[in-house]
Order: sequence, then structure tokens, then C-alpha cells
Amino acid sequence: MELNQLRSFAAIVSEGNFTKAAVVRNVSQPSLSYQISALEDELGEPLFRRLPRRAELTEAGKRLYQRTILILQEEEKIQFEFQQREAMLTGNIVFGVIPTIAPYLLPPLLTQFRKNYPKIKIRVRESRTSQLIQEVVEERIDFAIVSDIEKNSLKRHSLSLTSLFSEELVVALPYGHPINHQSDLSPQDLPADEMILLSEGNCLRNQTLKICRPEKSENQLVCEQLPTLEALVSSGLGFAIVPALSQKQGSIQQKLTYRSFNSPPPKRTIGLLKRRSRKMSAAATEFSSFLHQFAADLI
Repeated sequence: MELNQLRSFAAIVSEGNFTKAAVVRNVSQPSLSYQISALEDELGEPLFRRLPRRAELTEAGKRLYQRTILILQEEEKIQFEFQQREAMLTGNIVFGVIPTIAPYLLPPLLTQFRKNYPKIKIRVRESRTSQLIQEVVEERIDFAIVSDIEKNSLKRHSLSLTSLFSEELVVALPYGHPINHQSDLSPQDLPADEMILLSEGNCLRNQTLKICRPEKSENQLVCEQLPTLEALVSSGLGFAIVPALSQKQGSIQQKLTYRSFNSPPPKRTIGLLKRRSRKMSAAATEFSSFLHQFAADLI
């Protein structure tokens, strides 16, 4: 018994006669008749009553048809699963990530993912939250890894934000700063005129201002990148609020002291941002699942 025979058998049942079934199966009628005759010989019973203009199932044919439908459905499932697997293993992914998480999350994440899926091509766009939101809305990227976004913005652009993990926001201070000797630390203890900020459009800037709420200062230092921010702090030019993951990176951290605020410490949530209506590719879906598992191990 072969699948081709079962497909031809099902086509005859569906079309009602051998002639139409042969057209559907793209074979000659004699070839189709031979397949069914061979099947009947193998099973030892006739499957059809051959009438002038139609073919009717015998009792044996009805029993076989029930099983045939299940077999062909299972075949379709197997083909679909392997097609999806092929797409998953050889697809393309384009995603965005904010600069204040990219240097700390991407190296270990992408190294491990590429070991498991070496044929998937990945392109990463590192940009500010506002720009990444626009690129997700316009579907120029599959998704973005971002920090907290206001609910109104999510609703306005029909976006979903799925939480990956939360990380503490800590204070980076120059080694030897007087505040380092305090046993407890609150935002009110930080001198406003020493605060160093990222430029506007960076979510970490907004999070810092929510924590410290300083008065505006014309002499305030502002920079574009988190490594620059920490370099300025290490030079004794002030303090900064930074994500806890940044403590694990680079040699410059040897010149810094990181302090947590009094309990409960401020945190930020890192999440995966995508359009609600967008159906991601098999490769992007697999990467998303891998990312969630990877993030769970970070907590």
C-alpha cells in the first residue's frame, strides 16, 4: 500500500468518478484505474462499485476511506512541521535593541543562539526607543528589545510588550566618592549638580529623572552612549544611574563603585516589543522563544 494509491483513492471519493479524479491527480485514467486495482488486489476486496457515470464506495471502501483521511491528514501535518523547521533553521531575523542593553545582552545571547542555529541570518539595529517603536510600527524590523514604554504609546500604535526580565538600576560613583561611605543610600542623598545624563530620547535618561527628579542645570553633563557615561563617572566628573548588568562589563568598572538604593530599589523591565497584528516568521518565533528562556536564566 502506497500513499499515491491512497491519494488517488481519496480523489475518486471526492470527485465521484475516475475521470475527474484522474484530472485532479494529473495522471491518465488507465494509470489511476491500475492504482486502485492494485490496491483492491492487496486488500482482497473491491473498494468501488463502478457505475456508468460514478463510482460508489463499497462497505470495504467506506472503512478504508475513514482510515485514509486520517493518514493523509497526518501526512500534511508532517510535511508542514518539516517545512516550518526548514524555515526556522534557514530564515532571516531583523530586530532592534536599545543601546543601554545591547552590549550586555547581545554577546552571550547571539553566541549561544548561533551555536544552535548556525544557518539563521541575523541583523541587529541598535537605536533609541523612539526610533525602534517607529521601525516596529512600520514593520522594518520583526521586533525590538526595549525598556519600559508607556501604555498609551502601546495602545496608540497597536503594539504589545512582553516582559523578558527586570533589572535593578544602581548608582555608579567615582571610586572614593564621599557617598560611598554612607551605609544607606536614597535619591535625596545624590548631589543634583553632579548627575550625568544620557541625551534626550534614551529611556535610561527618563528613568533617571524619575528616580532623582533634579532641578535643571546648565552645567549638567550629557552624553550619547552608556560606556561614555561610565567613563565620565570614572573620571570623577559626577555620578550616573545605570543598569545593574553594566557592572559585569569592561575594565573601566574597576574605577567605579556601584551602590544600590534603599529597599525597594528602582528597577526597569526589559521586554520584547512587536506589532499585535504581525505574525512573525518561524525563525523569528524560534528566536523569541530562545530569548525568553535566555532571559529567564538571567534573573
